[in-house]
Amino acid sequence: MTWTVLGTGPAAPAAGQPRAEPSCNYLDDSARPVVRERPPDAQPRGAVPQVQCLIKTYSNLVDPPAVDGILGPRTRAAIRAVQRCNRVSEATGVLVGPATWEVLYAPMPNCARPRPS
Repeated sequence: MTWTVLGTGPAAPAAGQPRAEPSCNYLDDSARPVVRERPPDAQPRGAVPQVQCLIKTYSNLVDPPAVDGILGPRTRAAIRAVQRCNRVSEATGVLVGPATWEVLYAPMPNCARPRPS
């Protein structure tokens, strides 16, 4: 099964659907825990590398963060860039919540990585 967002490239399935990207398997696709601003080292297990992998796989960022599990300045900047492009925001103190998970798995067409030719 192939997933596309208006012809722009692969898009991940909704929570509970079959896995779209086998390399982003740090969390189950239905697990979307809240990633908080502080403390950066006390995040839900697997959440940060999942975010990094989804950014690298689906976003149109030219220089995405490494998938290293570290919630550093580069990952934070990438998350904010994805949020800006997709016009979403989270509650104060929340870096990645429901709205951001949704666009990480299925970005708006102008924010998605183009389909390879």
